[in-house]
Amino acid sequence: MTQEFFFHGAKWVGAANRTPETFSVIRGHFHADAGSTVTLHALGLGFFKCYINGKCINPDTFLPLSSDYEGTCDPVDEVLSGHRIYVPEFDISSSVTPGDNVIALHFGGGWYTHAARIYGLPKAIYSITVETGDSLCRFGSDEHCRVNEGFCETYRLKFEKQRLTMWNDCFSPDFDDSRWDFATLTEALETQYCASSCPADALIDELPVKRLRVGGEGYIYDCGQNTTGYPVIRLQAKKGELVRVILSEELLPDGNINRNYGHSQEFQVVSDGEERIVQPEFSWFGFRCFEIAGAAEPVCVKVIHADVPVTSAFDCDNETLNWLYRTFTHTMLCNMHTGHPSDCPHIERLGYTGDGQLTCHAALTALDAEAFYKKWLQD
Repeated sequence: MTQEFFFHGAKWVGAANRTPETFSVIRGHFHADAGSTVTLHALGLGFFKCYINGKCINPDTFLPLSSDYEGTCDPVDEVLSGHRIYVPEFDISSSVTPGDNVIALHFGGGWYTHAARIYGLPKAIYSITVETGDSLCRFGSDEHCRVNEGFCETYRLKFEKQRLTMWNDCFSPDFDDSRWDFATLTEALETQYCASSCPADALIDELPVKRLRVGGEGYIYDCGQNTTGYPVIRLQAKKGELVRVILSEELLPDGNINRNYGHSQEFQVVSDGEERIVQPEFSWFGFRCFEIAGAAEPVCVKVIHADVPVTSAFDCDNETLNWLYRTFTHTMLCNMHTGHPSDCPHIERLGYTGDGQLTCHAALTALDAEAFYKKWLQD
């Protein structure tokens, strides 16, 4: 399918001074009457979050699903049949109010801007279709949208480290963006635009957190199992103060964080002086324990991975076999992100064909993963 099929004349936009680390927020307006059915197609590259009238409609996803996106520097002597990008669709009718509405896209890092193979610079596009009775109106991103830098900075090669600087709520419909720059038109993708039934990442569970002891820089906490996702913290620091969250799979014998099993995973928050509940943006971690250095406390740990149902069950009188079954299904699910099976969820985070091939039969036996693997095989 073409760009026009999903976006109906909307334009790719970005900030004037884009870099691979530019995490912009783009705001636009659209009108809807009472009782309208409102459909949104949106892309922000690499990952994006979308807000309608201040409410995030995809809070714990990593969209779009990863793919080959468009042509770039490819390996020598490799023949490629084409490129594709997956377009999410949202029914936003329940988030829309009669009259003027505000859409805000916060887009940032992801595989599109990955340092090892940059496809292009960050950009976004959206199209909103409003159906009221027999009438139909469309609104799309263009040079009249407003754009400003976001509050997220990612650095290091595999985006294990992340820094958030909290600031005013730019997603609210009441936010004054008149001092923001107008968006800049950017190059369109030469690619095939696709829909997909592949399950995206989602919030699967929320784990309670237990405080263990005082560590080298702050209190150390444990969520009870190795998993993928991120801690949610309540920020209590003064304005300008830094809070660091250092994550790892294991503790040392003395009870401190084992950084050899942390793989440099860390996120940081610079407080604006307000008490806020915050979490990382555009990244997940593989961890069990973490240390908070600074004035903050954990709320919970969010378990995030592809929303693939478990369609099997196993129980017997041998606890080792029961553990093996539980550990296998959990490990497979924690290695399913953005539409591909990974080698590991926190170091490479890549979908090597060997790992996916060798485990797919067992995964398909235990999980309803047909749509997930079909997308991966088509890629």
